Amino acid sequence: MATSSLMQVPWVQATLPPGRRAAGPAVGVVTVSRSGLTPAHLAAVGMPLDTPVAGTESGREFFRVLIKAEAVDMDVVLAEQDILDAGRALVAAHPEVGAIVLECTNMPPYAAALRAALELPVYDIYSMIGWFHAGLRPQRFTG
Repeated sequence: MATSSLMQVPWVQATLPPGRRAAGPAVGVVTVSRSGLTPAHLAAVGMPLDTPVAGTESGREFFRVLIKAEAVDMDVVLAEQDILDAGRALVAAHPEVGAIVLECTNMPPYAAALRAALELPVYDIYSMIGWFHAGLRPQRFTG
């Protein structure tokens, strides 16, 4: 069962080159609400408890619409800026981060922009399901 993009953190961690921090490479997580991602969530998917995490609480749109439910429609330009701001803050506070995993299932539309802004690999639920599906339905090669 594939239920959370956070399941990728140990996999992504294993792909990064050594030396990003003293204990090895680091994966950072961007989530909609930092306080909503507890140590129990991290432990449940095998993530180190010291995994760097940033939320979008201080943004203008993403948190306001998804968590506070202050609006029905989302301004995707402002939401993208919130994701970019959270990612930049995460990397500024933790320069050892070598890849980002987006925790929220509403974040995949912003992954490419975050990848371009940070110049780091970015993974999300869409990339995880693609990987999971590839194992269930391998590509057939003919000819």
